[in-house]
Amino acid sequence: MYCRKCGKKIDDKAIFCDKCGEKVITVKQRSYSEKYNEKRKQEKSKYSKKKQENEELKNPYVFAAFITSVVATVLSFFPWPSSWSIGTSMWMRIVILVIALLSDYHSVKAHQVNNLYSKEYDYKVQPRMLSIATFLGVFITIIALFSIFNL
Repeated sequence: MYCRKCGKKIDDKAIFCDKCGEKVITVKQRSYSEKYNEKRKQEKSKYSKKKQENEELKNPYVFAAFITSVVATVLSFFPWPSSWSIGTSMWMRIVILVIALLSDYHSVKAHQVNNLYSKEYDYKVQPRMLSIATFLGVFITIIALFSIFNL
């Protein structure tokens, strides 16, 4: 090893140069592959932390949207016994419409929360379940409106 200031050869274990007294600073040289592997390890640890944070994120509107859309679907397609005479009654159609609209509301709120999460955390909570709930809610809303107004 050589001194940075005067260029004299010095011992590898020396702390100061014997000739000029300059403090010896050892610089560890790393190859490109070592730098690349170190960077990958840092990215993996950052990704695992982010994944762990994302698992803690919750969107309560997704479950509410899914449940209300399923309830509205079941109520609209359930084969009611003819002796009950509620399957085609106006009040039952209105109840189905209200539940379907509630499902639409929860779907919109769930999409808003997911958009917020995707901007801040680059993560969406249960997007498939939300898509199904949105489709069912809109579909049943349209059916309920047609049945109420006999279009």
